[in-house]
Amino acid sequence: MLDLEQLKSIAELVDNMDLATEKLDKAYADNDAEEFNKIKKEILDAQAKISLMFGKEGIANK
Repeated sequence: MLDLEQLKSIAELVDNMDLATEKLDKAYADNDAEEFNKIKKEILDAQAKISLMFGKEGIANK
């Protein structure tokens, strides 16, 4: 079961992904491949952290 701190962490990651998505759209529109790839990595890292929390070995299954 998730506790309040874990839920806050997930909410923060989701908020950061939302902001990063807006930046990703801008980098794409500006044809800025370097910035696009940097932001894409940030989003993928956040997704991976969330997946670990809910994954087979994640906190949700403890």
